[in-house]
Amino acid sequence: MRIQYLDGKRFSRAIRAASLWLIKRQQRLNDINVYPVPDSDTGTNMASTMRSISERLREWNHPSIGKVSEEIAESALNSARGNSGAILAQFFQGLAEGLRGKFRITTHHFSEAVHRAIERSYEALSDPREGTILTVIREWGEHVRQCSQRTRDFFELFQSSLEAAKKALEETPKRLKVLSKAGVVDAGAQGFVYMLEGILHFIQSGRLAEVDETELMDGDRGKDRAEIAYSLDQITHRYCTEFFLYGNDIPLNEIRQELSGMGDSVIVAGSAERVRIHIHTDNPRDVFDYVRQFGEIRDQKMDDMFQQHYDAHAEVAQRTVALVTDTSCDLPEELIRRFNIHMVPLRMYLDGIEYIDKVTIHPDEFYDRLINARTFPKTSQPTPKDFLRVYQSLEKKYEHIISVHLAAALSGTFQSAQTAARQVENAQVHLFDARTTSVALGMIMVAIGEELEKNTPLETVLQKIPRWIDSSRIFVSTETVEYLVRGGRISKGKGFLANLLNLRPVITLTPEGKAKKITNAKIGLPSLKKVIKFVFREADKMASPQFAVVHVEAPETAEWYRQRIEERYGKRDILVMKASPVLGAHAGPGAAAVAVMDREV
Repeated sequence: MRIQYLDGKRFSRAIRAASLWLIKRQQRLNDINVYPVPDSDTGTNMASTMRSISERLREWNHPSIGKVSEEIAESALNSARGNSGAILAQFFQGLAEGLRGKFRITTHHFSEAVHRAIERSYEALSDPREGTILTVIREWGEHVRQCSQRTRDFFELFQSSLEAAKKALEETPKRLKVLSKAGVVDAGAQGFVYMLEGILHFIQSGRLAEVDETELMDGDRGKDRAEIAYSLDQITHRYCTEFFLYGNDIPLNEIRQELSGMGDSVIVAGSAERVRIHIHTDNPRDVFDYVRQFGEIRDQKMDDMFQQHYDAHAEVAQRTVALVTDTSCDLPEELIRRFNIHMVPLRMYLDGIEYIDKVTIHPDEFYDRLINARTFPKTSQPTPKDFLRVYQSLEKKYEHIISVHLAAALSGTFQSAQTAARQVENAQVHLFDARTTSVALGMIMVAIGEELEKNTPLETVLQKIPRWIDSSRIFVSTETVEYLVRGGRISKGKGFLANLLNLRPVITLTPEGKAKKITNAKIGLPSLKKVIKFVFREADKMASPQFAVVHVEAPETAEWYRQRIEERYGKRDILVMKASPVLGAHAGPGAAAVAVMDREV
């Protein structure tokens, strides 16, 4: 008999061993990921969850297995990512409930705790499916129960139950048609088996299999890979949506049942005071509108699964360069899709509610709410963590990342991107301060996309970007000064005087990216004529001027600008669209902007 009990220290080292074993093999899990969606991130999500647990256990040590299991459950809930990460979090939650109050345990105690963990794992899902990680956990747990009745040796218990888990893993393609069609086992289930292998290796060797970070992307790759043809039909819902809900007496079952009608892959894990929610849905804002009645939403996260699938399996994924910007960039969906532009969202705060720009609140909805808002809307830059998530997902597939962002003089967005870029190890991030925003930034991204589409050498594209940035200008006309005053752009006194004299400011961004009033004009047509005069003055200096127009609930103004441009420069493709909430929050309803850039600098 080798190991007769588990205490906090032994359990902590065993879970760290499981984490490290899985982390080294995360890329293979990404390669075989087809369920619930083929977005090639199961390994990344499981590794991220287990890495956070491992790092917490490395700095926190306790002899009680009950205390250690509580810490593991807390860390797992905080760091869970994706479907598989959420299931692991609920598994550890159940395990902690079964081990609560215990200092050390026998195989019998462990079996009882595993049974509780299995129950919690199944309870968390609105539609548990066999042939997944749940099946392997359940069949492994059943073998643990049987084995615990005949042995008190944890080595024998884990050795024997690992074989049962492997057998269940091999059967997953027979239980889930999508796995059989792709020629792989379930990625989440394989990840759980890796964790068990790591524990057994630790028991046998007595040492942790420390992982060299340079190996993380390579471990076990090439063994097999899912046979997947690119098709968005395989993605039933667009957004993988995750967040925390804090409150009192949160009705987990009621929420789980209601959310099952809003999407799939619904997981509601946690306690009556704090719940982690995971759902695949097309309408994240409907989800948030529903759950707000039960508490406060925090730590919202959205992954665009269309884009993840596109990166992993479409022909464009063979390219070596990824494009990244932020949601201050105004572009229509068809161009974002065409050039596979990844958007890092800013946050919007309206009447005390946090929204994710262009995901949980769209321009139409934002402007409807803006008119009746009790407080001035505020914007918040993405955090370095937001950027790092995007960069790390891309560095697995691309050698280079071109990342172009909202003027640093207007926001800390560019600085957040800089901080994150320093932590990217497996791709080169080419970072640019666009010194502009809205459709001016959009035109820069389109120019980059068109050059990459033509297979222009990367070095040439990188040389052109600063010239495009230098040539781009944007001019804004306004219908009201209320939002400029409330946002602190102009003083109350100047706002009062503007209203008294029926004047409105014409605003531009300086070459450094700072907002600047360049003139005042009478409200209405005189103001529009001033704007178009400045636009023409810049365009006449350019070899090949390109134009774009955005508006804040002012389509007639946008159309007037478009017609004046075509009268002077002839028929051409001019992008016309609604402005992002980022611009509209400061300029207010009725505002419009014209951007111009020299395409052939």
